[in-house]
Amino acid sequence: MLETFFNPTSIALIGATDDATKIGGKIVLTLLREKYAGRFYPVNRTSSRIAGHAAYPSIGAVPDSVDLALIAVPARQVPGTLEECAAKGIRNAVIFSSGFSEEGGEGAALQRQIEDICQRTGIRVNGPNSEGFFNVHAGVAATFSPALDVLGPPRGSVGTGIVSQSGGLGFALYNRGRQRNMAFSHIVSVGNQVDLELNDYIEHLLGDPATGNVMLYVESFRKPKRFLDVAKRAAQLQKPLIMAKVGRSRAGQRAAASHTGAMAGSVRVTDAVLDHHGVLRANDQDEMLDLAAAFSQGKRMRGNRVAIISTSGGTAVWLTDTCEEMGFEVLPIDDERQARLAQFIPSYGSTNNPVDITAQGVNAYAQTLEVLGDADYIDAIIIASSFAHDTRLKKEGEAIARLVKELDIPVFIYTYTLPSASSMQILQRLGLFCYSTITGCVRGLQGLRAYSKFQEELNDRFGVPDAQALPTGARRALEGTEATMCEYETKHLLAAFDIELPAEHLAKTPQEAVVHAADIGGAVALKVQSPHIPHKTEAGGVLLKLETSDAVRQGAEAILTNARLHAPSADIHGVLVQAMGKPGLEMMAGIVNDASFGPMVMVGLGGIYVEVLEDTALAPAPLTAHTALKMVQSLKGYPMLRGARGRPPCDVPALCQLLVKLSQLAASTRDHLVEMDINPILVHEQGVGLTIVDALGVRTPRHE
Repeated sequence: MLETFFNPTSIALIGATDDATKIGGKIVLTLLREKYAGRFYPVNRTSSRIAGHAAYPSIGAVPDSVDLALIAVPARQVPGTLEECAAKGIRNAVIFSSGFSEEGGEGAALQRQIEDICQRTGIRVNGPNSEGFFNVHAGVAATFSPALDVLGPPRGSVGTGIVSQSGGLGFALYNRGRQRNMAFSHIVSVGNQVDLELNDYIEHLLGDPATGNVMLYVESFRKPKRFLDVAKRAAQLQKPLIMAKVGRSRAGQRAAASHTGAMAGSVRVTDAVLDHHGVLRANDQDEMLDLAAAFSQGKRMRGNRVAIISTSGGTAVWLTDTCEEMGFEVLPIDDERQARLAQFIPSYGSTNNPVDITAQGVNAYAQTLEVLGDADYIDAIIIASSFAHDTRLKKEGEAIARLVKELDIPVFIYTYTLPSASSMQILQRLGLFCYSTITGCVRGLQGLRAYSKFQEELNDRFGVPDAQALPTGARRALEGTEATMCEYETKHLLAAFDIELPAEHLAKTPQEAVVHAADIGGAVALKVQSPHIPHKTEAGGVLLKLETSDAVRQGAEAILTNARLHAPSADIHGVLVQAMGKPGLEMMAGIVNDASFGPMVMVGLGGIYVEVLEDTALAPAPLTAHTALKMVQSLKGYPMLRGARGRPPCDVPALCQLLVKLSQLAASTRDHLVEMDINPILVHEQGVGLTIVDALGVRTPRHE
């Protein structure tokens, strides 16, 4: 779709100049310095030649066809210039000019004009307020960024694509990465996204053979649900997405009627959705680069067992500590391999893991790699060395590079000194990336392992059926006019999706409550039912363990009196008479229909713990059984479900089944339900099931 945008055979620069202090002049210098191979047409009203090329007074005066127009003129001139480009048949444009929606007022009106031109003519526009793009392999540097003035890219390497909502940061990532010998395919600044937006660029890069992974700087998602489709495609193509997602402040999160709605803020929802789709996140530029570099070898990490080879004992210990702190195992080397290592490692070194070949073992890296590379209990190897001088690389670099390529497991290289310029040149020639911090190296390994696990779980994560049509019972439960659903209404909705509920009946009067209690048998609970009293306990609207008819009658009378005193104008539907549940571990589950990403399912510890510990997990609906189990297992309180301090294990399968059914409800009611809270859920012993004690739903507002 964007082939002629990124690979134009001809470019016209409108606003070209020889003045290198202006944007048009900077673009000329950058484009020609990177040796653009196509036809170049500068457009300037007063100059006949620019940078040795014939210049034209207008885009209409250019004698040939043009694939890409670069527009660097004052904001007020942009709409008219874009119209001229469209009239000439140009299909693609980059608008560098600023002064549009980012400034409001007249600028916002100018941007609306650009949007109208795009819709009418079909011209594809990057920007406005863009820093442009750089197609590295094709040498198309349609940008004014000074960050390109670094070492050229490695020859023929599959590299990282960058798509950024900040032009400065996007090109800064390229600049920093190139100085670390990283390979890149494209850098794109999206600008104000009047037409082409984040997802368009990602989709193009996913189809590009020269792009192995994509780094993203994202402030907001213009089309969040489309992004999820793009992320799923990236997963299927095994091209990792590495994202810096900013704007994570809690400010502006809405209050909600339910615990679920209050706790599932936009940040938590975004994190859960990105986790589910395998999108790796980074907290700064170097972490993004460390993660991207981890995928440069094109290998997966099948487990979490790491071997370390070092010439510095202290470095080896520090690496070992960091590996274990970040979830890796550093297992001992078997006796047979240790004997082989002892043949060339000095006696004052170590043949165990970490392997210390000592500072004297100059030629032992490749030999050690050959010994350890096929061990079935090693999933990755870290080589730690000093590249302050290039001696080691000159002697062993070729052999190390060959083994890094041939071995089935990833091999990471870390230098505990800053590498010399000559060492960096050798590493670049050999196609080897070298980490310069312990944390960065192990974080890269952690990202590789996380993505490898994600790939192993693809079918389990995404193998879910489409949302089912709303059952008749669900439609009836959702028909009310009040936003807040009473507990009994919410439970009718749950029942419509085959979710098992305790015996209960709605009583309009205290006498009806007595009849229903006798019908249920045993001890009962009474709860006021009103859409205007969502938190029943605070209104004195809940009584438990009532066993006699008199207790039920008096209890119902007291609850109705308390409710009227608490909320005199409330519409009171009656009192819910419910069988007391068997003891169990208190859990909670819920639904939030996020405005950006759609329905989400939450699970966590229930009762008072939900506010105190905030131990919850979120995932997008609908869920597979695998995802439901992963959510439950991710809870800090999961050991309590497994059985702690002599208690029997709880019925985790029943809880997971509830989450799956709840997720189907969430997906099917996405146009009707804002949120739902089921709290508490009493999870009983294994095989006994669970009891839903309370529930509250919030309908989507109706627009007359």
